[in-house]
Amino acid sequence: MPQLKMQVVLKAEAPIAVLRTRASSQFVKTLDYLPGSAVRGAFAEIFINKRGTEDPDFKHIFVEENIWFSDFLPNYADESPLVLPLSAMACKRYGLSHTQSVQDRLIHEITGAPRSESSKRCPECGEPLDRVSGYLSDLKTRKNVKIGRQLRMHVGISGTTGSAMHGLLFSYEMLTEKETPAGGEVTDMKFIGTLESDSGEVLEALQKVIPSREHLSVGKARTRGLGELSIQYHEKLKSANSFLERWDNFNAGVVKHGGDPQQCYFSIILDSHLALKDRLGRPVLGDIQAAHLGLEESAQVEICAAFLAPVVVPGWNAAQGLPKPDTHALSRGSVLTFCAPETLKKSLRQQVMELEKQGLGERRAEGFGKLSVCHPFHLNI
Repeated sequence: MPQLKMQVVLKAEAPIAVLRTRASSQFVKTLDYLPGSAVRGAFAEIFINKRGTEDPDFKHIFVEENIWFSDFLPNYADESPLVLPLSAMACKRYGLSHTQSVQDRLIHEITGAPRSESSKRCPECGEPLDRVSGYLSDLKTRKNVKIGRQLRMHVGISGTTGSAMHGLLFSYEMLTEKETPAGGEVTDMKFIGTLESDSGEVLEALQKVIPSREHLSVGKARTRGLGELSIQYHEKLKSANSFLERWDNFNAGVVKHGGDPQQCYFSIILDSHLALKDRLGRPVLGDIQAAHLGLEESAQVEICAAFLAPVVVPGWNAAQGLPKPDTHALSRGSVLTFCAPETLKKSLRQQVMELEKQGLGERRAEGFGKLSVCHPFHLNI
């Protein structure tokens, strides 16, 4: 299990297009973040170009998966933003622009407590609230990350004649490398993520081959100048010792709004997609239980609220020049809440704390399976 964590900032030097799906239509949208698998592949490509696949460090880092790459999330500061959970709500008309309307409905879902009519509407304009997605750069101010997008259009080229083909027009979406707020200064788009390992020597070996200010490329149309980023390594991060505080605050919030004081509660937000399979090898996409988390007292731990969404994750193996098999997973932002008798609190708390540290499911070296327990965002009700 990785014990060391290093923050990495990738500054966009050109527009970026990491397609959501394989190009099978005339218009394809892009992801608004960099998947850990894409960043890991870009690092591996640089490593191969410099040292080759037979290098011992390459095998140690990438083949044996001794460094875990997280997803890299967009922001204009050097801090990782919050991926809004599926339980988040905001103004139906103006969305995250009305910061006072941003709230969470998980605790009401757990307790079944009725919500007042005023709490169902935006305090700034009176419009109803609705589900919302995106990123918050600051939990206190509820400021959201506004991502610039643009469209690039192309004409299909005939492989026989080398000229434009009649009637074949396609386009794809891109993330802009800079943002210019109204009346503000031009700001560089950055993607913030982490590298995790159980050995500082492994992280140092990676930095020797791929130092700060090195450029890498991800996504579509890299040979045409898209997807270029520069690397900035930051100091190794210290684990925030806030787990017990988050656990206690979440339970106090649930009990305050009608929860059973004889029960203990914990919530899980998926910070990245979760590729989890049952004993028969089938993907777990809906009916997830405590047993899937590997908890010892799973028979006494019940799920009491859930906001889940499935997702199909495509991929591309650059080394082989072939698509990867699709991965069926639970989408990032999905939320699970479990409850158990208060007598199990101490044991459960320790197990769940370890679960948050080591992640869950398959492909964790590529950013899958990361989660947050009892996130303070749920107290915004």
